[in-house]
Amino acid sequence: MKQPFYKTGVLFRALLKRDWLKLLFWILGMLAFAASGAGKMEVASNPATANSLYTMFVKNPAMIGLFGPTPVNSPANYSLGPIFGQTMTLITGITFAIISIIYVVNRSRKEEDDGITELFRSYSIGKLANTTALVIELIFLHLLMAILLAFSIQAQNVAGLNDLGSNLLFAFTTSAQGLLWGMFALLLGQVFSDASATKGVTFGLFGLLYIIRMGTDATNLSLGWFNPLSWVYLAFPYVKGHENWTSVILTFSLSLILLVISYFLELKRDVGAGYLPEGQGRAQGKKALFGFPGLILSLEKKMILGWLIGSFVLGLVYGSMFGQMDQFISSNKTVKEIFVGNETAASAIRGNFMVTLFSILSILVAAFGVILLIKMVGEERRNRLEALYALPLSRAKVYFTYVLTAIFSVIVAQFLALLGIFIEQLGNENVLSFTEIMKSGMIWLVAVIFVLAILSLLMGLVPRFADVIWVYLGFLLFMTYLGKLLNLPKWLENLSIYSQIPKLPVEKMNLPTVSLILILALVLILIGYKAYERRDLITG
Repeated sequence: MKQPFYKTGVLFRALLKRDWLKLLFWILGMLAFAASGAGKMEVASNPATANSLYTMFVKNPAMIGLFGPTPVNSPANYSLGPIFGQTMTLITGITFAIISIIYVVNRSRKEEDDGITELFRSYSIGKLANTTALVIELIFLHLLMAILLAFSIQAQNVAGLNDLGSNLLFAFTTSAQGLLWGMFALLLGQVFSDASATKGVTFGLFGLLYIIRMGTDATNLSLGWFNPLSWVYLAFPYVKGHENWTSVILTFSLSLILLVISYFLELKRDVGAGYLPEGQGRAQGKKALFGFPGLILSLEKKMILGWLIGSFVLGLVYGSMFGQMDQFISSNKTVKEIFVGNETAASAIRGNFMVTLFSILSILVAAFGVILLIKMVGEERRNRLEALYALPLSRAKVYFTYVLTAIFSVIVAQFLALLGIFIEQLGNENVLSFTEIMKSGMIWLVAVIFVLAILSLLMGLVPRFADVIWVYLGFLLFMTYLGKLLNLPKWLENLSIYSQIPKLPVEKMNLPTVSLILILALVLILIGYKAYERRDLITG
């Protein structure tokens, strides 16, 4: 086919027809995540609260590493707009990026793995038609989300968030990140020969740039202009005199460059192939492959190993923040005014920082567990489990292998992250003990296991809706990240399992509550198994 874009329109309409419901949920979810809290943030706009938030978020380098920087240089100017811009811009851009990476890989490289692209190519369809249809959909989707996001914030008419230009800047700078990382995923999908490697490398690059921006934000902010992920907040929406559209222009320009390179690479390669050679397999399989657990570990070992290494490295990065926080506590006079005494100030700030850090870290670990466990549904849809069940293999062994592999993996990942934190902060003046870090950090695994138990129940009862777990995980991130700041209703807070976990070391251990959550998790897993044992396998 000499016309590479032939039938792009047909594939675009087919793509919309297939994914319109998923895209609708995506749009509504992002609006709920990014815009719903705008009005609630009025509680942060009174002078006393703003002064405390300025000290904690603008002056504390550890919190800057988590939330991003702001050019505001006095508490008087740290009003609702800059507060919303600093706390929401990075997390919203990250959310856009993660969803885009997953969607683009699933609709490009993964469809090649499943033979769908090869089927398309057997008809009179251009070589770049499917990719172009996906790109057009992604562009329209992010433009629509940017416009809806800006006007949904504007419609709330909250003082400090009612400037349409600032709202458009916030919406476009965050949605542009989604488009950019979609193009990164598309490009890397041409280089690697399977969806798993593409997704892993893309997220690896994303994590690397995230770690780099944590360092440059605290030392030299101008270096952030060399980091595409930093562009999401360098537009500084809602900070008068510092707002600029340069980062948006740079993001769209880099997206275009990545798209052109992707086109060139795709034209030169065969369907299903990549530019990096695939590793040679063993002449004879390992004995472990003769058992189902060994097969699962063999298939997922690269992904598991990557997450474990990433967790440890992230722990090292987060551990370096404790030293920055100690310097902040000892040198900041405002801290001594907010808290009574230096020791009280240090313990209160360090304790609350540990709660925030460990809870966010555990949500990332929960995402790892969800990715690992939900693969059971993916294998089922591709009829691979049906072939295995032709052998003397019980459903109990399949179900509990996936569940226990996910649970064991998240436990190891959380431990390695906390170990990295402990090792990195050993050189600080106020060193936290190994027991203190592990006790305060490992308790969050109770919530992680409960999330996996919910997913187990969904896979057993309604496997086609197992992806709903990502909505709940996003809700947990939102509540953990901004729940207290927004002063949301108690009933909404109670929907988050993270609100039930004892916040060590700030709070005391609540063994009855922890035990009850673990018992409920076990019950959900068992109900999920019973439902899985009785239902038919799904396909497609």
